[in-house]
Order: sequence, then structure tokens, then C-alpha cells
Amino acid sequence: MSDRTPSLYALLRIALLLVFAIAAVLLFGCEKIDRNMWDNPAFKPQEDPVRLPPKDSIPTKGREQIPSMAEARELKNPVEPTEWALLQGKELFGIHCVPCHGISGAGDGPVGKKYVPTPADLRPGSRGARHSDGELFAVISSGYGGMPAYRADLSPSERWHIVAYLRTLK
Repeated sequence: MSDRTPSLYALLRIALLLVFAIAAVLLFGCEKIDRNMWDNPAFKPQEDPVRLPPKDSIPTKGREQIPSMAEARELKNPVEPTEWALLQGKELFGIHCVPCHGISGAGDGPVGKKYVPTPADLRPGSRGARHSDGELFAVISSGYGGMPAYRADLSPSERWHIVAYLRTLK
């Protein structure tokens, strides 16, 4: 009987240490150590965020400046209508524009048929085709009416390729 007594005390001591270790982890392990993202000072709607950029600073990666319609009228398409550029534009048109404008650009795509008013007809001689290249680029970039903006989905070069392709529609 005396042989088991020391090992029982040793087991009890280990069990007690284990209980204290678990209790310490549960009590102190749940504390947020890095509070930077948890305790942001809230600000009210329409109020500037807490950290403003320094005055007169210039961002290194700024947002693309989309011209107004008046400025867009003067823009010229930098994409030469080569065979490759037109194929690129056709592919992008098929992905992003055909659902609403249809394959021919008549505004009769499967999704566009459900819109009131229907999407613009982009074929030659139509009202939509009378816009300058820059205006078409601005509309693709910023959207218009029910048309979504594609600035976030397409690079400026891709948008210009679509404009180049639109000029080849019949």
C-alpha cells in the first residue's frame, strides 16, 4: 500500500498542475493582444475616416480618371483596328455585352429583352452608334441607365478593344 501512495500524490500533483494550466490558458488565452483591427474608432456616416492622407500628398496607385461626356467626345481610340485587336474586342463583347446587347448589337440579347427600356442598339446608323469612340468608352467605363459600369472588370485597353469592335458591327 505504501508503494502506491507516492505515485498517487505525483498523479494528483500532475493533475492539479494540468488543471491550473488549462485554467490559465482559458482565462488569459482569449485576450485580444492585437487590438488594431478590433477596436477601430467608429465614425458617423458622411464623416471623414480617422486617418487622412497628408495634405497635398499624391497617391502612387490612384483611381483611373474617367472623363465626363463632354471630355469623352474628344477622346480618340488608341487601339488600332488590327485583326488581333478586333478578335480581342469581339471576345470581350461576347463575354460582357452580348447578354444584353445581343450578338448583332441590336439590344436584343437574352437578358436585354427583359429590360424596359431595352439596351441601346449599337449597329451602324442607330442612335447608339452615333456616339464618338470616347463617349462609348465612357459609357462602358461608368455605365449608363441600367447598364453597369465595367471599369472594375475590364482594363482601359480592353474597353478600347470593345469600342474598336463596335465600329465593325453591321
